Amino acid sequence: MEPTVAELLSRIETLEHVNAIKDLKSRYWAAADRQLLDEVRDCYLPRGAVIDFQGVPLCNDREEFIKVLKAQGGKAGFHAMHHGQNPRIRITGRNEAEGLWDIYFGSVDMTDRTTIRMSGGYEDRYVFQDGRWWIAVTKFRQTSFIMYKIDDRGVPTVISMGGADLHAFGS
Repeated sequence: MEPTVAELLSRIETLEHVNAIKDLKSRYWAAADRQLLDEVRDCYLPRGAVIDFQGVPLCNDREEFIKVLKAQGGKAGFHAMHHGQNPRIRITGRNEAEGLWDIYFGSVDMTDRTTIRMSGGYEDRYVFQDGRWWIAVTKFRQTSFIMYKIDDRGVPTVISMGGADLHAFGS
């Protein structure tokens, strides 16, 4: 049996929503990497967003999270790159969706002479409000972590392996 026009329109709408959510998450990572904190803020629900990242203090709204980001990065010589992949987005209601993402993260802090390599996964909840998608809840858990301190000769020394510690993200 051929799908009806209504069924096809529903499928198209679902694909548009999934793509908008992928764009939202990509926009968040790019803004975080570039330390564009106003753009990071604009990815999270204005009230009640929950940001629960392993190794980072729990934040119960986007303003708390921006304060954490300012304390951890926001300085010259700090460079980061999120490589998000394998998105599994599921529309769960008219204005709700869930997402799972894998990630590889790397950073270089030229001032502190440290570098981090980390992988893990995100579990997100999204809401459609005011004509757009927002991140309402995001939870990140590490699957691997290593942090190096680079001495003046360029020799790396492992200072944390297996999980973020106080040196990594200010937690």
